[in-house]
Amino acid sequence: MRTARSRMPKDFSLEDRLAACADVVESNPASWSGSWRFWAPGGSARRAIPYDRVCLDLGCGKGEYTVACAQTNPDVLFVGLDIEGVCVMRGAERALAEGVSNAVFVFDEDPDLDLSALFAPGELDAILLNFSTPFPKKKKAPLRLTYVDRLMAYRAVLVEGGMVRLRTDSQPLRDFSLTQLELAGYDVRWSTDDVRAMFPDEPWSGYENKLVAQGATVYGFEAVPRTPGPDPASIVQTAPLSLVSYLPEDIEHLDYVPHGMQGCVENMRGRRANRRAKGLPEWTRPII
Repeated sequence: MRTARSRMPKDFSLEDRLAACADVVESNPASWSGSWRFWAPGGSARRAIPYDRVCLDLGCGKGEYTVACAQTNPDVLFVGLDIEGVCVMRGAERALAEGVSNAVFVFDEDPDLDLSALFAPGELDAILLNFSTPFPKKKKAPLRLTYVDRLMAYRAVLVEGGMVRLRTDSQPLRDFSLTQLELAGYDVRWSTDDVRAMFPDEPWSGYENKLVAQGATVYGFEAVPRTPGPDPASIVQTAPLSLVSYLPEDIEHLDYVPHGMQGCVENMRGRRANRRAKGLPEWTRPII
């Protein structure tokens, strides 16, 4: 699979590009644990007046949404975190080009990064999950950013009343995530089949623009952890883990197939067509 870095020119140097925008790329984010409200560009001087809030854009991609949110909320620090160095570079370059000083980017290649290594207890006011990779297959469910183990980990760094907010083109991912919120002891403030209709003035990400142009609507929710939370040892995973289980039964007339699920939907349609051609009963989706 091609990565963002593999698509760059042969003479491309990620290290040089990141160094050029070092003022808004935090190379030692753990050193700011407990002090993110005082972060300032350059990473050495501390901001005199603390930010009102700190929001983490987890899996920030190329940073369009991070920077746009920072522009409209100058009293909030937005931290964009991604496992792709090229994406972090793009976000940082955008922040500098737009003259945005309240957005900082963090590059960490570990998909299982423990956020408590970067943020102190109760330091984050929000964790934003924008078009996260859905990982449709059952065996990769723990990689989803809304898997129960991750939601439990978010509790440690969220302030009381802090929120987790999802935006996605995938109705199956949204519906799976709702099952995980219940297991992890979160209250859902809202859940919608059309985030854009609820928040028409909210900034767009580049990925959202691309998918909406292909016919997607944006599903989402906002949820806050209940207090006290569940005992981790008592949590039993009861939800189907394959996102196929959350597709609508009438897949023949889906106007839009969620990103990452095109192959499995085509296979399901093919099986059903073959059975119809042979006069066999309709094949139904397995619940897995």
